This record gives sequence, C-alpha cells and structure tokens, in this order.
Amino acid sequence: MEKQIAIELMQEVLKLTAQLNVIIHKIQEVSPEADRLSLDRHMGPMMAACDEHLFRPILKHYPELDPHR
Repeated sequence: MEKQIAIELMQEVLKLTAQLNVIIHKIQEVSPEADRLSLDRHMGPMMAACDEHLFRPILKHYPELDPHR
C-alpha cells in the first residue's frame, strides 16, 4: 500500500468512525427499548469491522499514522 493512499484512507476511516459514533449516540434516543436494542446490537460489529479490516491493516504498514500516538 502506498503511503499517500494509506494517509487518505486513514482520514476517511477516522471520519467514518466519528460518524458511526454520532449514530450510536442517536440510537440511544430511540424508543421503544426493543427498537433501540435492535439497532444498537449492530453497531458494535460495524465498529469492530472498521477496526479490524481498515484501521489495523493501515497501521500494520504505517504505524506512524496512528492518531492515538
């Protein structure tokens, strides 16, 4: 993976996960509870997939792109 592509991908992944966090917070306003729980249970796997299939592979090649460093 070319570094410039990795940089651009990381920027987009960070935007995506920020947007998913907004969605997670909005889901907390949903009622009834059954609807909220149904929506909420899918968010964890989506966040995990972003981490496992996007974030980590980029950092494997370019650890210096880790925004938490």
